Amino acid sequence: MSDKPPFSIPRIRIGLHVAVQIVLVLLLFAVANYLGFNHFNRWDFSRDQKYRLSEQTRGVVANLANLKKPVHAIVFFSGATPVTQDVIRLLKEYAYASKKMINVEVVDPFLAVTRAREVAAQYKLRDNDNVVILDIDGRSKFVTAESMADWEPSMNNVDAPRLKAFKGEAVLTGALLEITEQGVNRIYALTGHGEKQIDADKSLTNLKDYIERQNIQIAPLNLAEAGAIPDDAKALMIIAPKQDFTDAEIKILEHYWTEKRGRFFIALEPEFSTPRLAIFLAGRGLSVNDDRVLRVALARLSGELIRGVWTEVVGDFVEGSPITRPLAGGNVNFVGGKTQSLTLNEVQAQTVGVQLHALIKAAAGFWGETKHETKEYYFDPDEDNADPVIAASAETGWLLDPRLRVESASRLVLIGSSGFLADGQHAASELDFVLNSVNWLLHREEILGIAPKPVRNLALNLTEVQLGSIASLVMVVIPACAALLGLVVWLRRKV
Repeated sequence: MSDKPPFSIPRIRIGLHVAVQIVLVLLLFAVANYLGFNHFNRWDFSRDQKYRLSEQTRGVVANLANLKKPVHAIVFFSGATPVTQDVIRLLKEYAYASKKMINVEVVDPFLAVTRAREVAAQYKLRDNDNVVILDIDGRSKFVTAESMADWEPSMNNVDAPRLKAFKGEAVLTGALLEITEQGVNRIYALTGHGEKQIDADKSLTNLKDYIERQNIQIAPLNLAEAGAIPDDAKALMIIAPKQDFTDAEIKILEHYWTEKRGRFFIALEPEFSTPRLAIFLAGRGLSVNDDRVLRVALARLSGELIRGVWTEVVGDFVEGSPITRPLAGGNVNFVGGKTQSLTLNEVQAQTVGVQLHALIKAAAGFWGETKHETKEYYFDPDEDNADPVIAASAETGWLLDPRLRVESASRLVLIGSSGFLADGQHAASELDFVLNSVNWLLHREEILGIAPKPVRNLALNLTEVQLGSIASLVMVVIPACAALLGLVVWLRRKV
């Protein structure tokens, strides 16, 4: 017999090791799932980044952290619409960005009949309603599916209208502002000088709708009749004045600027002179030039070269201002009217404690023509204005040393054109610029304008040669390669 001791298996120790390994694996699995569920990032790889939230929306959503209760978003679409899935996906991005301060609930009246009846009874909905309900602590806001889309009417009575642009983000963000902000921001549009009335002029309907979606109300104001600017005025709008202001009205504007932290959005009509208003603006360092921004280029007509004059100005956004920061690298088209240039008088601005910013400059090739009443246009460096500024801002609260700044007070945005504000004359960039300007005037830098996202249909146009190549590839080349591979396999097995 061998003196070697019998071999024993340490079952208890092995069992403990296995148990510890299992626990560690389960713990690692739980931690990975927790981190993946609560700490993750989302990316939009779609062609047009359709669901990517703008900086304005992120600013609004970030402010929801100050609320005591989250916002409950209920998607109640009783029927299929072209924007149903877009709205649901967009709201999921809101919920993710809000960090649990927006709860999204999709109620399908056909699948969740009981819940649909509860929602319909609570919010008094009809059977054919397609709405998103935003509710916070008893305050609710309804956003219809129709308001979240721009439609292109069909050319006949058979085809349905085509979805042209999805504007769900602009509408939903405006609704969030309305139910979360305390009170309403009221802007007064001045009357009595031939101004375009944004609250009544049908040509400004589109602009009015987008401004009001920012939780802003627009009301008319006649200075000659009122004698003062109401205390609840968050800003004044002066759009295309055709008559000059009186001395008494200018005094009211001066008082509003200096004593009430006045805020102005002014779009000029170059065809009409308003000298007193120009003096008021010059006192803030913004001089209005008596010129017309244009450019001259050669064009061929009927085989002959002629000199063409372009008065529809293309402008480039200038960096350095919160208004243009989200629009950097883009351009704007001033169509629908003439444009005059502005001069920024830095010496005068520093004297009165105003900081000036150029917002838009005319693109290369444009200049400010001072002899605009003639028909022979050419650039005269001694008389005309090169590299013209079209839009600028002024802001008080700055000291003579630009590195020092106190709390911002009065603000002003001045544009040397107004025709582009009319419906059909502005695109996404122009609308963004106006909304950004209005929000900046109201000291809402964290939220900037959101324009509709156009729906682009991808069309694949192939020539007959390309179609023939695809047909040969599918019907000849690919089957031949498969047959050759099969033949090779058969020969190797045979050998």
